[in-house]
Amino acid sequence: MSGCIAASFLFSSCDKEGPTVSTVNITVTNGLTGTASAGATVYLYDDPDKVNNGAAPAYTLTADASGKINASVDYIGGYYVTAVNGTQKSFYNGLLPVGIFKTQAEIDASPVQNPVATIGSVKFKDVNGDGKIDAADKTVAPVLYLEMGQTIPYSISVY
Repeated sequence: MSGCIAASFLFSSCDKEGPTVSTVNITVTNGLTGTASAGATVYLYDDPDKVNNGAAPAYTLTADASGKINASVDYIGGYYVTAVNGTQKSFYNGLLPVGIFKTQAEIDASPVQNPVATIGSVKFKDVNGDGKIDAADKTVAPVLYLEMGQTIPYSISVY
């Protein structure tokens, strides 16, 4: 019984029924056009290291024609989320896309990227604010936080 009390203190549950289910309503948008990203694949990972090391996600979900996904998932607190549709992605090996370069003036006013930014290339977030996009700007994938037994809306864009 003391093991159950210790486990209850650490994990706030001692039942054997397994995780409670939550529902996610995910909307995937094409970041270039602002329209639905029909057929996009969304990956939910239960560990941030799995995102970049090729490990299988906990869930692989596909957006319908309106770019929407409605799915029941195990409640674990949160999932690391990435989305892909063709060559467009929501996460590039640790870098967060924030848009597409449309003009040379936009490139000139943005943090320096390597490879060099060109019109039509993906614009990345300068996470650390040092004026350049490099390994120091790599971060974990965005997190979809769940609430036990609730329906959670979430939006993600691919570039």
